[in-house]
This record gives sequence, structure tokens and C-alpha cells, in this order.
Amino acid sequence: MPLQLEASEKTCDDNEVLKYQNTYRMEPQNTFKTDLVDKIVRSVMNNRLDEITYDDAEATKLCGDIATEIRRRVKKLNFDRHKIIVTVTIIEKASQSVERTLGFLWDSERDKYSAFSFEGRTFHAQCSVLGVYYE
Repeated sequence: MPLQLEASEKTCDDNEVLKYQNTYRMEPQNTFKTDLVDKIVRSVMNNRLDEITYDDAEATKLCGDIATEIRRRVKKLNFDRHKIIVTVTIIEKASQSVERTLGFLWDSERDKYSAFSFEGRTFHAQCSVLGVYYE
């Protein structure tokens, strides 16, 4: 005889999006702390890029690996009501100038960011971690 489930015993698939009730809370309980994120970014960038020389075939993969590691470690800090965005850029030193800009709508009271630059012998690397508040 097949098992019949009532509405209260409904199972949840991995692809199904959970819907939460409104909390009516406007402020995060664990806010984005830039000093903790700065330590993580500095640690990961220094450890991963310390003895590296620039190779254009490896730079894309290295950027993705570094961004993934930083995002994973920052998410472990459980910042409440913040989306974490990580960008990593590695540029070869070839006697050129580089200008980098990020543009977006910003809530200066709740949104925070951390930025770090690393200069190796053959490349320049930049990392930005954004903690964007969402309700």
C-alpha cells in the first residue's frame, strides 16, 4: 500500500525553494564586520599568491579558487542578512596603468566592503569583498 502524506508531512526536495515567514526585523543581529573580513582576505591572498609568477593560463582558475575560498571563509562568520560578493583580479605587470571601478547603489549605514591589493614580482592582484544588506 503506498504511503500517503498529509500537507503537514510534505517532504522538501533539494530544488524546492523554502519560504520563510516575515520577521519584521529591520536590523541584522550579526552585522558585517570589515576588520574580520580584512584578516581573512589578507591571509588568503598572501598564502595563495606569495610565490606565484604570472601565467595567463592559470590566472583565471587562480582568481576563481581564491574568490571561492574567501567566500567560504566569510560565510562561516554567519553575517546576518548580508549577501557576500567577492571579486578577485590578477593583472600582469607590463608597464601599463590600470584603473578599476565598482559602481552600484549603496546603503552607507548597512552595506560594507573590504578591499586588498597584493603586488607580486610579475603581477598585481586586487580583491574586493562586499557585504550587501538585504531584508
